[in-house]
Amino acid sequence: YLSLKYRDRGIQDIPFVDVMNVSILAPDTIKITVYEKALAGYVKYLDTYMYFDKDGYVVESSGIRTQGIPQITGLSFNHVVLGEQLPVEDPQVFSRIMDLTKLLNKYSLAADKIYLHSSGDITIYFGQIKVSMGSDNSHIEDKLQLLPDFLEKLQGKSGTLQMENYEEGKGKFTFKPDA
Repeated sequence: YLSLKYRDRGIQDIPFVDVMNVSILAPDTIKITVYEKALAGYVKYLDTYMYFDKDGYVVESSGIRTQGIPQITGLSFNHVVLGEQLPVEDPQVFSRIMDLTKLLNKYSLAADKIYLHSSGDITIYFGQIKVSMGSDNSHIEDKLQLLPDFLEKLQGKSGTLQMENYEEGKGKFTFKPDA
């Protein structure tokens, strides 16, 4: 009965839980598998870190910053409610953020901050290095694939790596040091 009732059931009341799977292994043994929601990023609101998932729902409010989760800036909203979606103009922005954070994880890149410009451009911050990605989403993975080598070469420096213009196979970008 439990196996049928709870099979791949979405959870509404618990903010961190995405799906729960219940299976019966023996008459006296039940296996419950819980899948957590992936955090896409956080916004800072009233000196509090508000973490949200792939759909933009705020799943945690904390005074402590969690390492490995990037701060998302450039979003416009006037209030934040735990358990509700961030009230932004275009809710599609959250799937774009999630895609970007997945790609960052895929290439072992730990971004400190992601700035979403109103024009559609993306700027990613890695310590003192600012990376201008542009707004061309079709080549974003190609750019991120090249980024670990560039960041290694730029370690200890401060400035902007301009990756807006991508030409397949070239891999040449401009770095402008801070004055």
